[in-house]
Amino acid sequence: MTIKNSVFLLTVTAIIFSACQNQHAKDDTKAEAPKLTAKQVIDTDSLSYERAKQYVKNYEKHAGTVDSNYSEANFTKTKKKPNTRCIWFSADRILALAQKIKDEGGDGIRFYLASYDTVYAAKFNGRKPPRDYWGYNTLVMVSTKDSVNQVAEHFHRDYYTNGKVTPNKPATGFILGGVPENRGEICPPPKTCNTVGATLIP
Repeated sequence: MTIKNSVFLLTVTAIIFSACQNQHAKDDTKAEAPKLTAKQVIDTDSLSYERAKQYVKNYEKHAGTVDSNYSEANFTKTKKKPNTRCIWFSADRILALAQKIKDEGGDGIRFYLASYDTVYAAKFNGRKPPRDYWGYNTLVMVSTKDSVNQVAEHFHRDYYTNGKVTPNKPATGFILGGVPENRGEICPPPKTCNTVGATLIP
């Protein structure tokens, strides 16, 4: 091999090595996704009014109905009513939950689709929802933490204190129900959601 060929070979090798190094640098940069501002998050996930209304309409057939038993003129009648299709929470409540999660190193909230019991015993130990809401859909909110499984995949793991809380071991995380704070919490009921400000449900 001549000196000229050797120099040429070394030059080509150096260029290829440099290109590979630059490519790796670019890949590393891509791995670190920039944090989005609140406005960017909203802009990224926003829907048009028409699309949002259509998605809400699509859910109507999945929401189902609730048997509503009531007495009228000395007889009991069962009537099927449309189930809950929207749930409202105050901004203060959402911010308080988010702050608790951030303070504990959590990464989000998982919303479980759920339903209230259809019957609550007189001696029920806890906070009963209003009678009008028994059997209706609701949400159960659970705090989550970024976790890694055995094959190094990240996932959002539920975390919460399960069992008795002692002074030496304060409660972490939460499992919260959507207990109505007012009539605007879930809809239906009432029959017309516009009356509580829910504009996507006729």
